[in-house]
Formats: sequence, structure tokens, C-alpha cells
Amino acid sequence: MLSISFITRILPTSCVIGLALLGNSAFAQLTVTNTLSPTQLVEQVLVGQGVSVSNVTLNGVLANSTHDQVGAFNGSDSNLGLATGIVMATGRIPVVTGPNLDMSASLSPSSSFNQADPDLMQISTTIMLRDQVILEFDFVPTGDTVSFRFVFASEEYPEYVCSMWNDVFGFFLSGPGINGTFTNDAMNLALVPGSQVPIAINTVNSGAPGVLGQGASTCMASDPNWQANAQYYVNNGSGTTMQMDGFTVPLVAGARVQCGQTYHIKIALSDAGDASVDSAVFLEGGSFSSTGGLNANITTSTGDGTLTEGCGTATVNIQRDNSSSDLLIELGLEGAGVLATELAGIPPSILIPAGTSTSSFTFTALEDEVIEGSETLYITISTTNSCGSATIDSVAVTLLDYVPIDLEVIVPELFCDAETVELAASTSGGFGIIDIQWSNGTNGPVTVAPGMQNASYTVSATDACPKTVMQTVQVNSGCELDIPNVITPNQDGSNDFWVIDGIEHVSHTLRLFNRWGQVLLETENYLNNWSGNGSPDGTYFYVLFTPHDSRSYTGTLTVLGNN
Repeated sequence: MLSISFITRILPTSCVIGLALLGNSAFAQLTVTNTLSPTQLVEQVLVGQGVSVSNVTLNGVLANSTHDQVGAFNGSDSNLGLATGIVMATGRIPVVTGPNLDMSASLSPSSSFNQADPDLMQISTTIMLRDQVILEFDFVPTGDTVSFRFVFASEEYPEYVCSMWNDVFGFFLSGPGINGTFTNDAMNLALVPGSQVPIAINTVNSGAPGVLGQGASTCMASDPNWQANAQYYVNNGSGTTMQMDGFTVPLVAGARVQCGQTYHIKIALSDAGDASVDSAVFLEGGSFSSTGGLNANITTSTGDGTLTEGCGTATVNIQRDNSSSDLLIELGLEGAGVLATELAGIPPSILIPAGTSTSSFTFTALEDEVIEGSETLYITISTTNSCGSATIDSVAVTLLDYVPIDLEVIVPELFCDAETVELAASTSGGFGIIDIQWSNGTNGPVTVAPGMQNASYTVSATDACPKTVMQTVQVNSGCELDIPNVITPNQDGSNDFWVIDGIEHVSHTLRLFNRWGQVLLETENYLNNWSGNGSPDGTYFYVLFTPHDSRSYTGTLTVLGNN
């Protein structure tokens, strides 16, 4: 006779969610509803493109009535990583709503299903399964792959990591071409990415045993590389948006199938060891789909999803799962106001040869003189699979007008009193990073020039397009002199003195001679105050030397009306 020992774990005092905690659900950002039957949830929420479903059952019976362990969720304002979909829990589904106020939350279902599922038993570490919830349905794919996104969450985290209390779940797929080890040759799709290891508390966690665990060896028995799986784990210990203490990042379950054939999937979840401390599985809405394994993405040279007319490039990358034969892909363009003549490099179709799984093409937007504003271009990628069904994906890029570079240069007004002067250039418009260069060999928005010399400088601005604009600027030192050649010192108040404009700003030496070479005036600080000093009318000669630029001014000065 087989003897079964019933093992009961002792839980922390706050192990069961009471009415007080449920009353706090209004503060949670993740919400759940229980208004649709499991059949409606599968057909209206879970299933997406390329799949038709039938024969939906829950726990072995037709699923036409609501059930408190299965419902819809909205996680768009939560940290779950999935916006909407179906939630299945080993307790009533409100157990998942936040905030996280209980370290070992349980919310027993109104009616427990405890008939142990043989496939869950195969991957379980305990012989006791409780509060099972098993959703099954048939489906026919129109493509050659089927996939969906999910998150596994549990209150077993983190205390029971590396323990015998290891709630279990699986996605068991059976049908043509599937040769697994589970019932009806099914295979389990709920695996650690890149492995054949089932996802569980002991295989995906923070990488450290829990305080109520049996040590690292227990986790290692489930997966020798268990600590490397921490990259797939989210610690929700202080989470405000949902109750579960920990959960996986959004993961993808999928398999290759034969289009047009009927397959069966069983999505099963159970408490293990006892009915305490709940777990849940979230299935993303619309993600259960069959697209033929064709998908595309777009990258732009700017890295921000925009393409500017006349500047930069965009690259569309196409990938397929099945490379056994040639694949012809048709390309289409959509977008309000976008014309094919405004684009270059987009072919009408692409042939991906057998043995090759990827292809790509790079295109540009042509510059025109029309201001169109921001436009969105959609590129559709479509093909027909072996079932005759269309497989379509699309990418989008934002088209922007090119705004010309506007270059401005500030040159300060000089008064022959600055040894050096800063010239500053500023730009607006253009594309990407703008490089500024000066004709004196310096780069950058500011350059330093001599302040005592008149000179011309050229500055250029080049953007990443590349397009260049240039501007020539003039530096006027303020050191220019205006030397008159006639004075009339008749004391009428007009032109009585020899006034040299600008002389006050320039260091200088001034000498004035008569026709016989006699020095009449010699000074280094001429104050514009010479009026002839009684000298007779006539012609005089001067030499003015400015040391700052080693320049000499010579000429004649005629005095009239002095006597």
C-alpha cells in the first residue's frame, strides 16, 4: 500500500489576504476583472493574428462560465511589462493586485481542483498538487510558427527559493510534428530562454537561496545554471502596482507548426506541496498568434526613429524563421502625404534565397523645397505562406523636413584698446552635430583674434548631412587714424586746431617739421591741440609712427589764416 505523508509548512502570520487587504485594491495600478468566461477570454482577449480556436475547456470541462481563478488583467500602469491579457492564479485572481502588502499572500478559490495533472507532475518536485487551474483549447495556425508572451509570478519568491515548495506551471503543446515527452507527445513551451529547463521558482529567481530554502544545491538540482537565470527575474518586494513578491520579465513561448493543421495546447498552473502561497501566470492579450515567422524592424542613422529629407539613412531588417526555401516578400508604402517619388532605395519586392533567414535594405528621403512638417511613413512587408495565407508585418519611420543651417557671428566693437578679441559663432537648424571651423585654423564656436589689427576671417558650419554654410566677418580694430592736411587757425572756432581722429587710442610718436627741416612739434602724447603756435602760413611736414603695428604715416599739413 502506498503511504502518502501530508506535509504542511508553517507560514508567516500574514499569510492570508483578508478583506482589509482586498479593500486596498483600489490603490493598485494592476487591475483584474472576472466578467468573461474562459472561452471568451481565449477568443476575445488572448488570440491574435493567424489562429482560430475551438474546444476551450477549464479543468477538463467546457469553459462557458466565469471562474474565479481566470480573468482579464490590465497592467498598462504597472511594472508587469504586459499591458493587457489573461491572468490565471492558484487562488482567486484578486490575489495579484497591489500594492504588495503581504509576504505570503493566499486567496483560496471557491472550489479547488486537486486532481493531479500528469504533465505538471512530471515537472514538479513534489507529489502533491493543489488549486490547479488548467486551460486547454484546440487551434489551427495559418503560419508555420505559433507564439505568445507571458509572465510567471509567485508569492513563493523570495523566501522559498531552493526549497521543496515549488509551484509549477507549463504550456504543453501537442499535434502534428510535435514529439515531446508529455501526454500525447506534447512538449513544454514554458522554458528558460535558450534551454530545455522548465521555468519555476527554483530555476528563475534572484540567484540566491531563500531564507526558507534548503540551500543552493536544491536549485542546482533543477538547473546547474540557475544563477545565470537571474536576468529573467524581477524583485517586486516593495512593489506598489501588484501583490506578487517576484515575477519573470516578459518571455516568449513558441514552436514551429504546420499551417492548416490542428494543434492542442494545455496551459496549466498549480500550487505544489500545499494550497498556500499563490502563484499566477499572465498571458499577453493578442499575442497568441501565428504569423509565419516573418518580422521586421527599422533603424535610422540618428537612432531616434526619424529620417530627415536629404540627410541620413534608414535600414529595414527582415527576418524569417524558416529558411528552407526561397521567399518572395512584397513591400508597400503607406502614409498621409508621403509619395514614393520622395524616397530612394525602397525596392518593390525582396527575394530571400533558401538557406538565408535575413535580408535588409537602406533608403533615404529626398530633399524638396516644400515645408511638409512631420510625416509618418509605414512600410508593409508581406508574403504568402504555404497555406496560402498572407503574412504581414510593418515598420514605421517619421519623416522630417531639412531645416537649413542659420549661422550668426558676433564681433564686438573695438576701440584700439584690446590686444585680443573673441569672435563667437552660433548656429540653429541643420542636421545632427554641427562642426564650426575658422580660417585661422581653430575649431569650435569661439576663436581668439588680434584686437589691434584689421582683418577678415571666414567661419564655416558643417552639419552631419553634410551641408555647409560660410560667412566672412571683418574685425575693425578701432586703430585707424584720420589725419587732416589743412587747418585754419583764425580763431573762428572752426578748424582752428590740428585734430587727428583716433590718435587718443593709439600709442604713437609725432613730429612736425617746417620746410627747412626744423622740428616744430615732437610728442608721444599728442592732445590734438596744435594751432600753428604763431607759425606763418605755409606747408609743413609730419611723421607719425604707431609702435603697435610698426606703421608710419607721413604727409603735409597746410596752415592758412594764421597771419
